[in-house]
Formats: sequence, C-alpha cells, structure tokens
Amino acid sequence: MNIAIKSWKLLLLSLAVIGLFIALGFWQLSRAQQKTAVLKEFQARAELGPFSAKDLRTPKDWRFYQVKLNGHFDDAHTILLDNKTFNGKVGYEVYTPFIAQGMDTTILVDRGFIPLGVSRDALPAVPKTAKGKATIQGMLNTPPLYVSFGEMRDNGKTAWPLRVEYIKLSTLSKLLDTNLYPYVLSINPESPSALQVKWQIVNVDPNKHMGYAVQWFALALTLLIISVVLNRAPRKKKVSVKKTR
Repeated sequence: MNIAIKSWKLLLLSLAVIGLFIALGFWQLSRAQQKTAVLKEFQARAELGPFSAKDLRTPKDWRFYQVKLNGHFDDAHTILLDNKTFNGKVGYEVYTPFIAQGMDTTILVDRGFIPLGVSRDALPAVPKTAKGKATIQGMLNTPPLYVSFGEMRDNGKTAWPLRVEYIKLSTLSKLLDTNLYPYVLSINPESPSALQVKWQIVNVDPNKHMGYAVQWFALALTLLIISVVLNRAPRKKKVSVKKTR
C-alpha cells in the first residue's frame, strides 16, 4: 500500500524529535531506578551502627552509615556553604570542623541551615556549638556535588566564618592546615549543636522521575499522531471520462 507524504523533510525532523523525546523518557526511567537503589541502600545502612571513630579507620564506603563520635568542635573555623534553601528561605548550610577522639583526621559536620540575614554584605551570626567535649551522632555522606565555574571562595579572601560556593575537601584541608576525613557527617536533628536540619538523600524523588518519563513518552506519542495526520497527502480522485459515440 503506497502512502503519499507531503514533506519528507518535515517527517524526518518529526521522527528525530520523537526519538529525542523517547530517549529522554528512558533516561528519566534510569534515573528513577538509580534513585530507588540509593534509597534502598540508605535504609539498609541506616539500620546498622552507630559506628565509632575506631571503625572509621578502616577504608570502605561509609556513605549512609550512622556514627557516634566524642570530641570537640572547632567553632573558630566554621564554613558557610552559599546559595542554599530551606522551607522557601535562602541562606547557608553550616559546616563546622570536629576533632574526634580516636581519629587521625578532622571531620566536617553539617549542622544544618541558617537564613541569609539582612543582606549578603553581612554574614549572619552562627550559633555556637556545645562548649568543651561533646558527643555527636549522625550520618556519614559524601560532600555535596558541585559544578565549578570559579574559585571556591566568592572573593578569594580567607575570613572566618568562611563563605564558600562549594565544598572541596582538598582546598579546605589546606586552609584549615589539617587533613579532612573524606566524608562529612550530617548531624542528627535532635543534637544540641544542630540548626535547621533535614536529611536529603536524593534531590529528586523516584516517583517524580517516573512522572517525567510518562510526560516525555506522551509528548512523543502526541507528536507522532500529529506528524502522521499533517504529512499524509490527500489521495487524488480519479476522473472518469465518458466516451460519446
């Protein structure tokens, strides 16, 4: 059966876009599977522990494990991670170094969120941690991912509290003149030294990725139907000629 096409160029362009939509749909499905695997890993590891400083000497993937440490905070070298939001407010994520007994390295503790304050020209006052020796508990996690378009410090100067655009442990180790543990500790919300804390394991829920995938597939189907309808050329009517004798 021969099908007449109005414009092959338009049809090929439509097929290319449909292929792109389908590829984006499958990419969202793969992201949903990845996020689901991360959440399952978190749930499994969160049920273990808490582990101690002695345990952390053993090299392994410590992400999402619960730990309990004794030591003291270094309030003089608090770090403010810029451009963070919490419940609709803009501000900073507060990281304070913690010197734990039994560890050869200092560990950064994510204490949570504080609002921006009056303006960006003046840093907000950061609440102090518990004085002297402290026992903290929380979850180990990798430092937040970042895309680097410039220096870690927004003005290139070192002044404490230190406002940074992203967390880079190797650079912070040099500024603090100490070795930093390769994981950060997200403190328990119930801790006396915690600020506004909400553990975020994944930035986008797997169900949202599934919803995005359905949308891409629906767009592909819609474009396919439109392309078929608009590109089908009408059949030529046969003209019958009557012969006269």
